[in-house]
Amino acid sequence: MNKKVTINDIAMIANVAKSTVSRYLNGGSVSVHTREKLDGIVQKYNYTPNTFAQSLKQQTNHTIGVIVPRLDSIAQSDMLRGLDELNIDDTFLIINVYQDSARELAAIEKLQSQNVSGLIILTANLTEEIRSVIKASKLPTVIQGQDEAEFNRVIMNDIQAGKTVGNYLQKLAPKNVLLLNVDMSLDYAVGHDRFVGIKSALNGMPHKEIITDFKLNIAKQSAYQAMIHEDFDLIIGATDRIVVGAMQSAFALHQKPRYIGFGQSYFSETVSPNLTSFEFSFFEAGKELYRLFRKVRDNNTIQIQRIVIDGKLIIRDSTN
Repeated sequence: MNKKVTINDIAMIANVAKSTVSRYLNGGSVSVHTREKLDGIVQKYNYTPNTFAQSLKQQTNHTIGVIVPRLDSIAQSDMLRGLDELNIDDTFLIINVYQDSARELAAIEKLQSQNVSGLIILTANLTEEIRSVIKASKLPTVIQGQDEAEFNRVIMNDIQAGKTVGNYLQKLAPKNVLLLNVDMSLDYAVGHDRFVGIKSALNGMPHKEIITDFKLNIAKQSAYQAMIHEDFDLIIGATDRIVVGAMQSAFALHQKPRYIGFGQSYFSETVSPNLTSFEFSFFEAGKELYRLFRKVRDNNTIQIQRIVIDGKLIIRDSTN
């Protein structure tokens, strides 16, 4: 038999009813003799149940819709690994929305129509329309990325991160600081929360803020345009990737500022000088996200849950 076997095929080979095979596959009660016979057939033909088709017949299934702003993000890739680290019997249906709120809304609506057991939304920003759709949905939903009080969520402690970096920059006593930030309308936690403490710590120090992009090549161009007209002795970027773009521009311009980034990425210890960075464990955040989702889905949790992931400043050569 070369084609993929079906439940009907298994029932015919075992000489039992299709309902018996279905009951066996769903963990129901069958005789020891029948179970052993079916075990052998399933193993022989390498039968894999169609979990999505099964879910259409069940009130609760094990397919989880996961929405990701951008798959090229190290942080989000690590969170997806964290989700999968604890996963035993769930299937993740992952949709990349390219940091586009219209795509994010469409993805939520599409997943809602596909009988998933719930949603995990890694979001850069929630529009009012997206908030309304999530609130109206009956699906268990957990979000990550933004501190939205109406939803179960896992957030990074970006406020505290910014304060820690702010305290550290005061010790460095820079003469002119370049802030490479991102548009807060695209990512409020990074573009706003992460920089509150930093701006407070500057407290009259000469500085310039540039709004750039998460993409390395665009951050490089933004930094170059700022640095070609002005000298900076400290550059703080919203992410490690953004800071690496600034490093490339500084090298081209023969400048040697100090650098601070955010994230827990391979950039920190592969660039030279090694990058001082405020680091979060996004892998652990992914595990917390999955734990919270299971709690919300499986226990019908009513009270809104908020989990905060702390991090720490790792000082390396880029500020020495």
